[in-house]
Amino acid sequence: MLQKLLTNQHKYNHKLSRWNFIKTGLVIFALALCFTCNRTYFWYPPSLAPAWNNIWVDIVGLFAGVILIICGALDLHVDIVVKTGLGVSVAYLTVLIIAESFHVVGANYIVLVPLMILEAYTIANLMQIAYEYEPEQR
Repeated sequence: MLQKLLTNQHKYNHKLSRWNFIKTGLVIFALALCFTCNRTYFWYPPSLAPAWNNIWVDIVGLFAGVILIICGALDLHVDIVVKTGLGVSVAYLTVLIIAESFHVVGANYIVLVPLMILEAYTIANLMQIAYEYEPEQR
């Protein structure tokens, strides 16, 4: 009984804030919007640039950001929507970090490092949201 109380204590100390969903969704939406406006953002390696600059990659990011914003703004607790939003957002940011690491490592383009740090922070924030998320009890 004591062990159960100790392991579940974090749920009462750290209530998941809707603001976490909203700010993370806004960051992802803003990143996707910037990439939509700049069709030549990714340029290294040249053989992968058309795939990374594809409009569908940007649309996935826009939808992931909108899903998280809606989940936070409406305090939505529909499991499939929240988990899809979190999963797609993490996958989108991971692809961005990998694409940008090609530029940093392969082309020695250091300008992208602050953006990569922002994306790593956002992934850590998404992991915290997923850890603290509790589905609506029925």
